[in-house]
Amino acid sequence: MIFDEKYEILENRHISGITYLLRIKAPQLKDAPAGSFAMVRATSDIQYDPMMRRAFAIADIQGDEVLLYYDVYGKGTQVLTYLKKGEQVSVLAPLGKNFFPYNYNHYVIVGGGIGFAGLSLFMKKLREMGKSFTAIYGVRRKEQLSMLDWIKENSFENDVIIYTEDGSYGEKGLVTRDLDKLINEKPDTALAVCGPKGMMRAVMDVAKKHNTPAYLSLESKMACGFGICIGCVIKDIEKDNYIRVCYEGPVFDGYKIKF
Repeated sequence: MIFDEKYEILENRHISGITYLLRIKAPQLKDAPAGSFAMVRATSDIQYDPMMRRAFAIADIQGDEVLLYYDVYGKGTQVLTYLKKGEQVSVLAPLGKNFFPYNYNHYVIVGGGIGFAGLSLFMKKLREMGKSFTAIYGVRRKEQLSMLDWIKENSFENDVIIYTEDGSYGEKGLVTRDLDKLINEKPDTALAVCGPKGMMRAVMDVAKKHNTPAYLSLESKMACGFGICIGCVIKDIEKDNYIRVCYEGPVFDGYKIKF
């Protein structure tokens, strides 16, 4: 069920770089699937600039609290930073129809930048199910590691390998540096990926070398979030047509789409 509600803001603060954390009290969303997302309205009911909501991954659910991480790029996300603890924010969620599968023995999870927030709840679900996984978290430099505290607070330090391109934290290099080895370490491995398109293409190149299943959670600018505006389409290679990221996704088989 999708809820269009106003939720109390418990926290809205700067984390690092251009990333903020929005924590809301949203008991209706306690069963939101890993990989689903929310459309958040930055303005009040009587304001229309910016008019459209902004899409953010549901990064974590802690009891009746929901965590959303967002990067400030434009007017919409900038206005969102002005919201204070105790105020209310309008949220349409949970959205999406297709999510990560749970039928593999082992997962290599690859998150780039804010894309890691599209995978974090999936990591928690895998741990609850007793599934084996290794997570990769890649950024250009240390200050972009906005979910480092979340990793420590949830005791994922031994499950996550961190890569920075400039070597300022963790391993120096790209997320693909050791990907061949990680894919081949355990049988029946699948990839779960979210991040910049260039990074996902590079990950798919490695996956195709090993014929490894790969599932991509795509990030896209959205106006509605539920398939009406048709503004977030990608090419479906198998059917030779276009499908909507918000409605047919946001998670897709990486072998079946062109993005």
